[in-house]
Amino acid sequence: NLYWTDTGTDRIEVTRLNGTSRKILISENLDEPRAIVVNPVMGYMYWTDWGESPKIECAYLDGSERRVLVNTSLGWPNGLALDLEKDKLYWGDAKTD
Repeated sequence: NLYWTDTGTDRIEVTRLNGTSRKILISENLDEPRAIVVNPVMGYMYWTDWGESPKIECAYLDGSERRVLVNTSLGWPNGLALDLEKDKLYWGDAKTD
């Protein structure tokens, strides 16, 4: 599957690699979604939102069980990396460098 964020429509979507089965997973309470990474082993996706209240969130790959992971000391979180071996999530912040 291919997952992406869309800052124009403020949503997170998924489709199969051949373009079929496209689905909107999250379309509420997103301000400026940016980066997204997927952990297929654990079945989670993580994304950044650098809108009015910047945050990093996660949910299951179907969009359920959404929760905020980080919402303090953030400016414009816009890059994510997932270390599956160490079970760590890294991010870059364009405002705080």
